Amino acid sequence: MKDKVTSIRIREDLWKAAKILAVEEGVTLRALIEELLESVVQGARLAKRFELGIQEDVLKVFKSKREKGEIPFIIVHEKTAVELVREGRGE
Repeated sequence: MKDKVTSIRIREDLWKAAKILAVEEGVTLRALIEELLESVVQGARLAKRFELGIQEDVLKVFKSKREKGEIPFIIVHEKTAVELVREGRGE
């Protein structure tokens, strides 16, 4: 597939943290960003296939928090998100 060259604005602190994570993971920043974007896109596609038994009011609270830039919930795990994604891929 053809590569797309683009520009986006990202908070400086997030950009620095992503660069550090890429170094720690031993991958390029491009590879890290592509992997994270791919996981979000695949997750969204997968989620559309399932009927969630979630209460609408709870969903509205989560959406409201995301719109405000807040994190609706945090998953705490000793491994990084990249490590978990790689495990899921069988790497």
